[in-house]
Amino acid sequence: MNVGYLFIIIPMLIWGSVGIFVRYIDQPPEVIVFCRVFIAFIIMLLLSIVKIREREYSQIKTSKKDNVLLLLSGVFISFNWMFFFKALKATTIASATLSYYAAPVIVTILSIFILKEKINKRTFFAVGLSFIGIIFMTLNGKGTSNNFSIIGVIYGLIAAFFYALVTISAKKLEHIPSYKIVMVQMGVASLILSPSIRQVKKFDIISLVFIFIIGVVHSFLALQLYFEGLKKVKVQHVGVLSYIDPLSAVILACIFFGEIPGYETLIGGAMILIATYIILNVKKQVSMSSDVEK
Repeated sequence: MNVGYLFIIIPMLIWGSVGIFVRYIDQPPEVIVFCRVFIAFIIMLLLSIVKIREREYSQIKTSKKDNVLLLLSGVFISFNWMFFFKALKATTIASATLSYYAAPVIVTILSIFILKEKINKRTFFAVGLSFIGIIFMTLNGKGTSNNFSIIGVIYGLIAAFFYALVTISAKKLEHIPSYKIVMVQMGVASLILSPSIRQVKKFDIISLVFIFIIGVVHSFLALQLYFEGLKKVKVQHVGVLSYIDPLSAVILACIFFGEIPGYETLIGGAMILIATYIILNVKKQVSMSSDVEK
């Protein structure tokens, strides 16, 4: 397997576990998001200082256009998380998840028009299969709550759009080291989300430990791996592999909280795994064709 695909799959598995930690953190969602980006920013800032001393950072040349796109990517990731949390609060988890995971479809479409990537039939089929899979996964909770709200669905779609912009902008910045992209994004996000500090409640030990884990593992580490993977993988393939995130979340919820998935969830999960196999197989066939041509 191309190491780039591994760099995409690992962050998806990591992000799928975030719900386990959030469940035990006694803080409002906005505070949790601010803490995760601020912790990641501090780590990246310290890392950049070390790199400056080693004269690595000073060798990085960025244009005015790059700097503008870097700042915008920080705004994109802030709005992505903000609107996703709004969706979770405004409607059912199933509705919020379904609308949010329209993101890979949006990513695939944008990659064609903005990045000029060509999409083959297998990739197109994998995108459709993954999206149908996530619909099946969310059907399990349909009709069990009166909290459905079209506003929440709209929030989820807005979050999905900004998620797509984060991915596309990162792909256009692939010539810039991942740690610099993450540092700028986390710095901008920290500024945008800083008003949430007013909602902070007193921290207990478990909340502190878990927030630190989310900041280091789910933000600092996972984002760097994700952006490194983006440099080596077509964006439309990244879109399909993104569905590993909700699939792993369902599996981990079953393991840690005994939330047994229904048959709809199992069917949806199987569809996502099949779509992932198709994408990885497409890459394998392309590599074999290239070797034959050589």
